[in-house]
Amino acid sequence: MRLTVTIDDDLFAKAVQMTGPGGNEADLLREVINTLVRVQAARRLAALGGTWSGMADIPRRRPEPESSRRNVTLSVRLAGIRA
Repeated sequence: MRLTVTIDDDLFAKAVQMTGPGGNEADLLREVINTLVRVQAARRLAALGGTWSGMADIPRRRPEPESSRRNVTLSVRLAGIRA
């Protein structure tokens, strides 16, 4: 596809400079478009915010209250050595 665009010269020069030697304008614009697509897709996904109606609740582990915790002492025997 061919497209004619007007881009600020200073901004384009900075972008070309950041790509380093060996980069060409077509690769730069291709990367810009790919980045735009990824960023917009991420924004749309974040905007959904877990709103899918068919989604089951996610079980979460919560720490036990302090009152229900018990101290347990363990003895371990490995090849006749006590730890």
